[in-house]
Amino acid sequence: MSGKAEYGSAIRSRKLIRQAFVELMQEKNIDKILIKDIVTKAHINRGTFYAHYTGIYVVLDQIENEIISALLKFVDEFQHGKLIENPLPFLLKIARFLEQDLEFYRLLFNAQGSITFMTKLKTIFMYKIVSDEKTLATIKNKDQFLICANFFASGFVGLYQDWFNRKINISLNDLSLIVSQTIKTGFYPFLYGQK
Repeated sequence: MSGKAEYGSAIRSRKLIRQAFVELMQEKNIDKILIKDIVTKAHINRGTFYAHYTGIYVVLDQIENEIISALLKFVDEFQHGKLIENPLPFLLKIARFLEQDLEFYRLLFNAQGSITFMTKLKTIFMYKIVSDEKTLATIKNKDQFLICANFFASGFVGLYQDWFNRKINISLNDLSLIVSQTIKTGFYPFLYGQK
């Protein structure tokens, strides 16, 4: 077998394992998922699983880390302060990222135990909003700003979770536009010296 075919086979195996894992998370808590369950659902053998992962939590960690790394990369593309002044480009990047494997992410965000992952996402967004010392130095009421930032970070994550749960029936583009305008309006008084 050529190196290219082996590489393609490895990608396919990891995708099957991840998909089976996320589907099983819909059915039961992660602490009840066995490697046997994953290999049965993915139609692979245990050796294939162990060629890529050392355990159940390693699968979850890798999935979460890949998503978080992608989001951090998107955030880092923006100059400090620009994320809250005009979040639309960032939100559209997230939309394009999610659309690459929408059903997988829908399963992941609706899975039992996804609350921990959502909390991690909220923490990342909070950090990125409040880590700009230049913007923070211009804000008069920092406590009010931090409450606003926390509110928006929580709301952002909650909205996307509701969208994945099909509680919000609009396109990702429309959701991005609405969220962007809401964030810009909410932070406007802080950014332009009115508070």
